[in-house]
Amino acid sequence: MRYPPDQKARARSALVESGARSLKASGVNGIGVDGLAAAAGVTSGAFYSNFSNKEAILEAVVDACVGEPFLTETGSGTPAERRSQLESFLDEYISTQHSADPAEGCVMPGLSADVSRAQPAVKQAYERKLAALVDRIAEMLDGDRSDRKRRAWSIVALMVGAIVISRGMPDDSASRTASLKSARNTASVLVETATTD
Repeated sequence: MRYPPDQKARARSALVESGARSLKASGVNGIGVDGLAAAAGVTSGAFYSNFSNKEAILEAVVDACVGEPFLTETGSGTPAERRSQLESFLDEYISTQHSADPAEGCVMPGLSADVSRAQPAVKQAYERKLAALVDRIAEMLDGDRSDRKRRAWSIVALMVGAIVISRGMPDDSASRTASLKSARNTASVLVETATTD
């Protein structure tokens, strides 16, 4: 039986897309290769023809997903339009909806702990994508470059930390909402306040 010429690329794309959802929901140790393959609608053989192991798919997920779709969608626009994009991104990110749905949310809150235990190649992909996200946010802020970069790192830390903390709270907990609201308010201050060294 002959496979279409793009079969391997399509299987890889399906594995990365469904793998991102599965890994965010279950963590690297919470799902096996057979589960990742089944979620993508491919065989375990197709998994291994694209990835040598689960850490390799983790690297591909990090490379494809960290900072997305924000990085792809915010490359141009007037300063006012880009600032509005940043505010909208923060509203969506630091939200109860994002907190409640790990599988459809950002990879950073769900997979940072797994990345911290991964091999250097995974960490390098994570650092590269995270640095691109920080640089993009910094571009949208006012102030001198070093201050913008410092504030952008603070914003990203607040975003990810707020989601991680809120996910650890009971669903109906007032603390879950309070942590998100507090982080969003602080992120707004960081967006609006330029300081000088």
